[in-house]
Amino acid sequence: MPDQPALNAARLDAYLHRIGLPQRPTPTREALDAIVAAHLQRIPFENIDVLLGRPIDIALDAVFDKLVTRERGGYCFEHNTLLAAALTALDFDVVPLAARVRFGIEEGVPTPQSHLLLRVRVAHRDYIADAGFGGPNPPCSLPLSEPAPEGLPYRLVGAPLSATSSGAFHLLDLELKSGDEWIKLYRFDLSPQAWIDYAARNWYVCTHPDSIFLHRLMAARTDGEVRLTMTNGELTERDADGGSRQVALETPAQIVATLRERIGVRLDDETAAGLTAWLARRAA
Repeated sequence: MPDQPALNAARLDAYLHRIGLPQRPTPTREALDAIVAAHLQRIPFENIDVLLGRPIDIALDAVFDKLVTRERGGYCFEHNTLLAAALTALDFDVVPLAARVRFGIEEGVPTPQSHLLLRVRVAHRDYIADAGFGGPNPPCSLPLSEPAPEGLPYRLVGAPLSATSSGAFHLLDLELKSGDEWIKLYRFDLSPQAWIDYAARNWYVCTHPDSIFLHRLMAARTDGEVRLTMTNGELTERDADGGSRQVALETPAQIVATLRERIGVRLDDETAAGLTAWLARRAA
């Protein structure tokens, strides 16, 4: 996988149309936040192809075809590969990073660097941008040198160095406020990553028997001020202030319908039938 290319002019316009932005923005912080928010609104997170045993190709041509042309969704390697190519085409300075997911995982349990996120420089300031975290994804960029925007239930905090860290870079935790508690979402440092290294990480995520993506349906999309996340038959509606509600989906038909109607996943008949069969086997 070579160094990440930018989208060409035609593909950039198609991407902006896909996320509902009418024209090419200039590379400002406001434009970065608008692109991230629009991407989260229009392109869903989902791992359906992994559950059906289909290979995930994260080369830009394949990602563009799936997420833009065919109007499907994907997971972090697909979303943030596309986002990086679009931002680069818009003259943003983009550096890929790698994170260890900590959401729902006890502190002592090790996790691999299985998440792709982006460091974006705008007007000599650095921000984290992420459109591919399947859970509660920040709705905008987060500054590295100052607190998150007021009222946003996310923060970046320093984490202790450990045997799994590079030693040369301080670790940061992305945290979400839920009630009176701060919950860790993922841990990362600021060491630039080579795009080719994501090929091995992607292979692990979509093929390794221990990967949760092989055992659990996951989907998400931002709907207005609400972040919708689905795990198997449970739909969570998370408000902008961090409050949440759960909705139980009882049957495979309900789950598939919710994926189409609320999450916005465009499923062809073959994919819908395969997912329905997977859900039925899981429920048996």
